[in-house]
Amino acid sequence: MVAEFTPTQAKILRVLSDGLPHKFEELQAVLPDNLSDRKTLSNHLSGIRIRLRPRGEDIICQFILRQRQYRHVRLLHSAYDGCR
Repeated sequence: MVAEFTPTQAKILRVLSDGLPHKFEELQAVLPDNLSDRKTLSNHLSGIRIRLRPRGEDIICQFILRQRQYRHVRLLHSAYDGCR
C-alpha cells in the first residue's frame, strides 16, 4: 500500500487507519511544513481518494458538532448493482 502513496499521503492514511473521525487539524499536523494551508491538505486527500476508490475505499468528510472531520471507510456495493 505504501508504494503507491507519497510519504505524506502514507502518514495521513496511518492517522485515518483506525476508521474513526479525525479533525482537519489532526491531519494538518502530519504535514511536513507547519506553514501548509488548507489547500495543501485538500490536495493530498484528493490524491489519496483517487487511489482508494478503485479498491472500494474512500475518505469521507463528516460534520460532527459543527466540525469538519475525515474518516477512512470501505464502500459497500449496492444490492441493486447488476440487477435488471
